[in-house]
Amino acid sequence: MSHGKTDELSFGGEREPRLQTWAAAHRRLLVVTVATTVVLAGLGTGGWHLYRQSLLPSPPPDVAFPPAVGFVVQLCLRENIGCRAGTIEQTADVVRGVPEVTSSRVVPHEEIMAQISEISLTGEDPTENGQGAWPPQIEGEFHRTEDFEAVRRRLTGEPGVAGVYRRAGNFWKGRADLRVDLCGSTSAFTTCRNGARTDAQRDAVVAWLREQRGVEKVFFQDRPFGLRLIKHYQPELYLTINDVSEKLYVRLDDPADARVVGRMALGMPGVESANLIK
Repeated sequence: MSHGKTDELSFGGEREPRLQTWAAAHRRLLVVTVATTVVLAGLGTGGWHLYRQSLLPSPPPDVAFPPAVGFVVQLCLRENIGCRAGTIEQTADVVRGVPEVTSSRVVPHEEIMAQISEISLTGEDPTENGQGAWPPQIEGEFHRTEDFEAVRRRLTGEPGVAGVYRRAGNFWKGRADLRVDLCGSTSAFTTCRNGARTDAQRDAVVAWLREQRGVEKVFFQDRPFGLRLIKHYQPELYLTINDVSEKLYVRLDDPADARVVGRMALGMPGVESANLIK
């Protein structure tokens, strides 16, 4: 008895040859698709790492330190223990007569106060300390870094000279417009009453600075680099790495914006102080 013609079901059969035929015809598309999938998968891990790296501040510029050829003479205008009193004019003449000195000038109290007021963004009035805290001084330069000892020997003990010191150089002048000091373990500022900054606080300050209008670059000066700078300009200072604070240096498209940015940064956790670079 015939039940008629029956259809056979196939669960493989011709599908594999058809798939192979389609794949061969679309080989180029498959290659592009697989490559794109691999790249996107990589962005999920490596891409996130690159994104995090892009948020980090830049290291200081890899350039040679300028020569340390500056000095400061603290004046002794009244008889005191360890120095003989003299006049500003007499002491200035003695300084100019030192062979190694190439230039020098008297910096009056008012100019020192004006310089401090110009760069400090703490909002405090430095003149409240009175003239006794910031007496006049003589600033100068010598030929070579090695000349400092000769200058100090020549001036020490002269009337009107309380002390001769190397002048701290300004490595960041021309490279940044704003300095933001971060809280360290030894900071005495009231803004650091909660102790040294945390990594999260530092990262938050960096991220905030990057978002400000006109900010071109943010540099991070760690403690080892800061100690190197101090030893370069003032090697006689007995400091350890624990005495040095971390700093952020900010370069802006318009340096005039640095004052506003610095004052706003003062209220952030982990920030000790802010100063303009002049």
